[in-house]
Amino acid sequence: MSRKKQNKKRESTLAALLKEKPKRGRPPRPVSRQNVYVTLTDTQKQEMKRLAGFLPGKLNRADVPDLAISVLAARLEALRRAVADRTREIPEGITDLESLYLLWDLPLPTGEAEQKWTSLRVSPQQVIELGRAHGTLHAAFGANKSQTFVLALALLAQFLETESLGEAETLTEIRKKIFDIYL
Repeated sequence: MSRKKQNKKRESTLAALLKEKPKRGRPPRPVSRQNVYVTLTDTQKQEMKRLAGFLPGKLNRADVPDLAISVLAARLEALRRAVADRTREIPEGITDLESLYLLWDLPLPTGEAEQKWTSLRVSPQQVIELGRAHGTLHAAFGANKSQTFVLALALLAQFLETESLGEAETLTEIRKKIFDIYL
């Protein structure tokens, strides 16, 4: 009899251990995100918080980098398609990163305050898109990953201030809307 009691006791201990408990830390996401390290100024970090205010209720500041990279990827793809018959990635008149800002009617970044390293949590597909954009801009203009992300942030700000999200509520729906507009 004592063995049965021990087995029951073990089972109940095991059951208690396996019981679903609330976890601390970041909320779980359907797709795990990866860290991307960039340098940003305090102003740019505040801009990310401001842009999060434009997003629908279910989305928050953690989704801003994903959307910024999606806008950048869509705009670069539109640029590629525009010059596809000339076997180029970027039009002839675009000679530096600043001229790309001017082409897209973006305010030029200022070399103001001190930049600090920041970790961004980005979805795997957006990590690939950021790498592709960074590779293109680095080869063409010598831009680093941080400059590429700051450009993406400026493009997202322009998108959110000029376009209506309509009924788009999720990250996927907003990405689809971005690609529908620019491509």
